[in-house]
Amino acid sequence: MDWLAGIFELVGLIFVGKKNPIGFLLNIGGNILWLIIAIYIELYGLLLVVIPAIGINVYNWYKWTYENKKLVKNKRRYSSINYMA
Repeated sequence: MDWLAGIFELVGLIFVGKKNPIGFLLNIGGNILWLIIAIYIELYGLLLVVIPAIGINVYNWYKWTYENKKLVKNKRRYSSINYMA
């Protein structure tokens, strides 16, 4: 399962690098797998990294998705204005 978590994280980073917000969701999936692994093998120090990383990825996904929708909405509004010369 640790290989799967690592793959999720790496593929997620590739998607984020390509400016695709799906990467954040892949990172969240990888972080959840790391959370399960850390609890199962009693590696509690890993939880200090994984739990905040889940929160950061959720925040970044929400922010990026919301800002993109806001940008598209504003772009449509301004593109419909006719400018007279």
